[in-house]
Amino acid sequence: MRRSRPQPASASLDARHLISGDAPDEPAAQPAPDPVERLELGQALEAALARLRPDQRAAIVLRYENGLSFDEIGTVLGVPEVTARSHVHRARKDLARSLTASGWAPPQ
Repeated sequence: MRRSRPQPASASLDARHLISGDAPDEPAAQPAPDPVERLELGQALEAALARLRPDQRAAIVLRYENGLSFDEIGTVLGVPEVTARSHVHRARKDLARSLTASGWAPPQ
């Protein structure tokens, strides 16, 4: 059997941060979203969703609103899993393109 060696002092610094709960290199918290901006983004997203093909809209809603797996989406829509994946992928691309065109650029 091997005996454990005492930890060096540098390793205990990490342990102290974990115990005390303060991490020195944690990023600053994100500012609270502006309610007006959040409302406008929601409206832009609704408009973009309305422009999607019905099969893509259904797939993206089932995936992100209902949390279904691709296999479950395929079952609900009556398509193979790979087709469900394709619908979600294309819907995401179309949503991104539509939102960007309406002035909602992705965060940098």
